[in-house]
Formats: sequence, structure tokens, C-alpha cells
Amino acid sequence: MNNASVETTIVIPARNEEKRIGTCLAALLAQCRPNVRIIVVLNNTSDGTEAAISCEARKFGKPVDLLNLHLPPEQGVGTARRLGCAHAIDTFSNLRFLLTTDADGIAAPDWLARNLAHLDEVDAVCGAIEPIPAETTPLSGQSLDFAVWEGRYRRLVLDWYYRFAPETANPQPHHGEASGASLAIRLAAYRSSGGFDDVKTGEDRAIVRQMKSRGFAVRHAGDVVMQASCRLTGRAPDGMAAALRDRLPCRSGPYGIDTALPCSDWLLENMSTPGVWPPDLPPEGRLRVNQLPYHISALEHLLADTARGGAVPTSIRLD
Repeated sequence: MNNASVETTIVIPARNEEKRIGTCLAALLAQCRPNVRIIVVLNNTSDGTEAAISCEARKFGKPVDLLNLHLPPEQGVGTARRLGCAHAIDTFSNLRFLLTTDADGIAAPDWLARNLAHLDEVDAVCGAIEPIPAETTPLSGQSLDFAVWEGRYRRLVLDWYYRFAPETANPQPHHGEASGASLAIRLAAYRSSGGFDDVKTGEDRAIVRQMKSRGFAVRHAGDVVMQASCRLTGRAPDGMAAALRDRLPCRSGPYGIDTALPCSDWLLENMSTPGVWPPDLPPEGRLRVNQLPYHISALEHLLADTARGGAVPTSIRLD
């Protein structure tokens, strides 16, 4: 294959993913044209992941670049994404777009086409993440009240950002995902933002914040869909698997919600300088799910008061 023809790469970090990487690659290779190359970054892999990758590449008759790394304990998925992107930049002279996903994800049949269509208009695209339908059993035991509260508060926080920190790339309230499981970036925006951080986790939200802070247009696109696994033993600390484990009914005590969802007091204090979504909040300020009824009511009052066009409140009043 001629490397000069490659304009788009899809970077996939993987560690011991022999059971899932085949399904992931099959969904992507079916969409790949000759100007698209997949790069799998193996990190301390000790199973048959490499053989599974070779099998899928032969089946589709399309190349897959493989980087086999042994990263130190302080590094992880962020470093793997960064090194995969560096390989793409160094190898493909006409590269324009860097896409990334996870080895346990299944891309919608139009995932690649929809990403590239949005990249004609914006600098980066955050796709919507949905659970793989056949793997939702771990979700069935969650508290319905907790799930409703968390979903409601997330929507309120996104409405708050839509009102006080509107984004031209997202004229309507968006899904708010900023996950490396579905992220597409123009090369110029990637370089200007400094690329992915050398971290074990959180590199995806960090680069989205960097791009937005530098004025790049980042779209949270609802029509770009990636299905993610619901496994309870994941590869990245504090990733989706950890979040699902926290929500199991056997866990004692209310769990901490998404660290990107600030408390209502923080939102009030930062109305004039909200920053970009998703916010970078200290973990010690993380809300517990049983605290949400108060903050839901408080944020609803705040949004209602400001919508009426009155003076910006200095405190949140609950009736």
C-alpha cells in the first residue's frame, strides 16, 4: 500500500483484547477505503491479540499497522493514543485526520463516513457512546432512582453550559460525550493542542478541553455512534468498567457521579467565567448520587431565575 495515499488514520489502544479486537476491527475495516489506515497500539499484551489482528487484516485484505509496546506502570491509554498518533504523523505524509476508538468498541456502519462529513465543517468530533445491546445485563441491577437522578442532573448541567458557555459548533444542547472511544480530530487542531497527554486515563477529555480553549470548533455529534462494552473488568483505571462497578447494587454506599458534573454552587460561582465543557474538576469535589435531589432542585431554580431575565442571583434559593 502507498503510504502517501493515506489521509485518515484510526488509532486503537489495546491490551489483552484477543476476545474483542476482531469484532472491533471487522466493523471498522468494512468501512475503510485505501486512504484510511488503522493503527493498533498494543500495550503490555500477553494474550493472542496480535494474532487476532492479523486474522482480521487477512480476512478483509486490508493492512493494519501494529505497534507493540511495553509501557511503564505510570503510563497507559493516553500514552498509547499519543504514540499511535505520532506514528501516523511520522508515517503518512498527506495525513489530514486522526480518529481514535477503543478495542472493545463496535462502530456503527457509518461511523467513519459521519466523522469525516463533520470534519468538513469543524475541527474535532466527539461521538455518542451507547452500550452494546447484548451486554446490558450489568446495568439491570442499578437503582432506577439513582439512574434517573443522574441522567436528569447531567441534562441540567449541559443546559447550564448551553446557556452560559454556548459553542458555535453545537447550536443545540448536545450529548456531552468527550470519550476516546469516539474522537476525530483534524491534524492541525491536534498539533496545536499538544496532542494526547502521557497519562493512564483522562487524555480524551483533556485534549477536548485544550482544543476548545484554543478556539477550535469541537462538535458533540449525535449521529456518530460507537457502541461500548459493559464489561466490569476494564483496562483503564477510572474508566467505564469502574463506573459500572460503582453502580452495582452490591456496592455499599452511594457512588460518586461523573467528575465532569459540578455541584450547583460551583455553577453559580462560575456563571461569568464558566470555561469550556467538560470542566476539569478536582476529584475531591465529586458529588455522591444521593446528593443529587438537592442539586437538581437548586439548578432548576437557577436556570428558571436566569431565564426570566432578572438579576443574576448571588445564591440559590429553594422554595
